[in-house]
Amino acid sequence: MALVIGRIEPGFLDGHPENGTLVPLPPQNGGAVGWGQVYLSFGCDFGDAQLRIAVWNDTSRSWRVSTLAVTAAGGRVGVPVQDGDSKVSVGRVKASATDTGLCPVGYLIEVVLRA
Repeated sequence: MALVIGRIEPGFLDGHPENGTLVPLPPQNGGAVGWGQVYLSFGCDFGDAQLRIAVWNDTSRSWRVSTLAVTAAGGRVGVPVQDGDSKVSVGRVKASATDTGLCPVGYLIEVVLRA
């Protein structure tokens, strides 16, 4: 299994695209390159986070946009990666009235390596 980790920028998207994070994805089933299924997940600590997730699919030439709740008291939360998905735009939106947008949120890309 190959792993890539990173962090989601602090602050909220509301009119501030500079607070967003773009995560490029390896293609599903990398063929001759030697990997299979791709997985993307998010986790946080010291507070809960609400994320706006937008996945770009090259095949359909469209975005799939959703929100994702990531809690400090829970495990990692996965986002399904489909054939043709090539990038994910991630930004914070307010999880609650007291959310400051500063708790650490990280992402993990896992790729199953073929023997």
